[in-house]
Amino acid sequence: MVIFRHHLRREASALIGWAIAVVALVVLQTSIYGVLARPALTSDMAAVLHRLPPQLLQFVGGGLDVFSLPGWLGTIDLSGWITLIVGIWVALSSVSVVASDVDHGTLEFMLALPVARGRLLLERSLSLLVQLVAVYLAIFVAVLVAVGLMGRSVSDLRLAEALGALLLDQAALAGTLVLISLFLRDQTYAVLATVTAAAVFIFTPVFVSPQAPVAFIRHWTPFDYEAAGNLMLHGTYPGTQIWLAAAWTVAAFAAAWAVFARQEV
Repeated sequence: MVIFRHHLRREASALIGWAIAVVALVVLQTSIYGVLARPALTSDMAAVLHRLPPQLLQFVGGGLDVFSLPGWLGTIDLSGWITLIVGIWVALSSVSVVASDVDHGTLEFMLALPVARGRLLLERSLSLLVQLVAVYLAIFVAVLVAVGLMGRSVSDLRLAEALGALLLDQAALAGTLVLISLFLRDQTYAVLATVTAAAVFIFTPVFVSPQAPVAFIRHWTPFDYEAAGNLMLHGTYPGTQIWLAAAWTVAAFAAAWAVFARQEV
């Protein structure tokens, strides 16, 4: 696991920076509930929600019950905002798996060592997934700390399940972006391609409504912001969503491994 540890150390500073930014935003958004969840403000908040464009409402979890703490967490902390930020980090980190070494000319040196191509991609991909787990673990702890500071409580299990579902979505995205990055030898182009692809996947369920003629496109992305929020509120989550994300993750990384194993450099 030398490659795994080396890649983890190489990406540690970037991971810490992004994790701090995400945690700060999560703590801020969670703490706002203590200010807004007052009887005098609930009617104003309801009016604001009803005036939001349908796309924005979908992006923040479909307008769940923001007047309860689980509903607020489902709408704010599990919404598309956090997903978008983590998705951008996933896009940039996916490029560092292989594409950045191709651009810098260091991949040939790595492959000159007694290391199989498949092992190189496997251990670096595993490093990326471990980093992703670390980000969502930090979000989990940040939410619990912020809720505790407000003198309130929330179901640890439901929060863990909801964040776990979003983590699986991001893992599927990571595998897809690693696969895309393998076809680009320039790091700049790889970053542009992966960030654009991440935005397309994340915003597809926002701008394509279930009633649209092209609603089938929604099934080509694992992201569903209402599902995680409903899990926080009601404890229910569509099993097909989990299987889709899990199958997508395995298929994407397997395809990336097959492509990389057949490339010359």
